[in-house]
Amino acid sequence: MEITWLGENALLLKGREAKVLLDPAYQPGGALANGAAEIVVSAAGVDNVLRPSKGPQVVSRQGEYELRGVSVRGVVTKGGTLFVTEVDEVAVCDFGELPGALDVEALDALGTIDVLAVSLQQGLPARAVEVAALVSQLQPSVLVPVGYQASADGSPGELAAFANEMGLTQVNPQGKLTLAGSPGISDDTRVVILEARR
Repeated sequence: MEITWLGENALLLKGREAKVLLDPAYQPGGALANGAAEIVVSAAGVDNVLRPSKGPQVVSRQGEYELRGVSVRGVVTKGGTLFVTEVDEVAVCDFGELPGALDVEALDALGTIDVLAVSLQQGLPARAVEVAALVSQLQPSVLVPVGYQASADGSPGELAAFANEMGLTQVNPQGKLTLAGSPGISDDTRVVILEARR
């Protein structure tokens, strides 16, 4: 399975059987909807559109769904609905802008997360502390930060507070993240910085 960052909070997951767009800002008919993915998972959607006459299938509500070999679980938390999307045996949770810690019930409902994508909210130092707390709670194998502007000169820029909080000594963006199945449980979360592909 291949993960590409499309800028802002949007991720594109390319699996063996389907492409899935994780995008909290998804709007029906938007540019990303036109051919980019067969499935869109977005809490910003008004309703599920599971059998469209054209365009992608949309999951925007709590519940469990099986679409084109992709499993999606929508879990309601105090801050909104979180989705865990499993593609090719890799469980990805796009945490987006949701604030705060998770209670025990939400943690149990989310289950094991292989890849956690979370917005840095334009590099706010307070958000970097929240992200570190989320990582401690969820213990994902891989963390992918989104929701920031990459620096044009190669400096950390909006990643600076996050890199400091996570103890990163170098920030080396890569074009995509490729995983062959679940990375499994690890004591240390690996941080992967992706380049925004617009």
